Amino acid sequence: MGTLWSTALASVAEKLNGGRIEWMLLGSAATALRGVAIVPGDIDIAILTADDVIRAAGVLPTPDVLGAVESGGFVPADWISTVAEPVLQFAPAGERWTFGRWYVQGVKVELAHIDAPAVAGLMVETRAPLVFQERETLRCHGQSIPTVPIEVQLATMVARQQDARIDATIAGIDSALLDLPLLRRAIRDKQSEVPGLAVPESVQSLGLN
Repeated sequence: MGTLWSTALASVAEKLNGGRIEWMLLGSAATALRGVAIVPGDIDIAILTADDVIRAAGVLPTPDVLGAVESGGFVPADWISTVAEPVLQFAPAGERWTFGRWYVQGVKVELAHIDAPAVAGLMVETRAPLVFQERETLRCHGQSIPTVPIEVQLATMVARQQDARIDATIAGIDSALLDLPLLRRAIRDKQSEVPGLAVPESVQSLGLN
């Protein structure tokens, strides 16, 4: 695994692990790390606490530049974490975000803690701390990578109707190793959040029938 995103991930992991920060890899990088044939466009990481996003700014390569940008509740496309403004905090739709963005070896890396009380008890990717209890530790260039469960990711793909990614994921993993109770719960919890969510046959055939 010698791709640019994976070497950047290993560099970030070394710093976060060394700083004893509780984190979890999400998104396309988490899927690709399992050997699925997709190329991540960036690296998305969930952080267990808001304070740890701020602590991460102390261990990641944060430039000492001025010119902090007013967020206005959203993240400007050109904003990065700096010494002057290491994180942004904003609260869209009943959630409270603590967010940081870095470029590591040319790869965009985004860290976020999302306080979302409405989904705190659900097994959903990104916004629910419950998923941290199910993290799987993978390896990348010798570094430990706490990673979102693939079962929870599949539920996210279903909700986003990412059929091509679902097919690539199923083809790239050993489906016999799936935790079916966890997959069922992740899909059920996603359905409670997204009423009317339909599960494609490709996912049902994994053992949900």
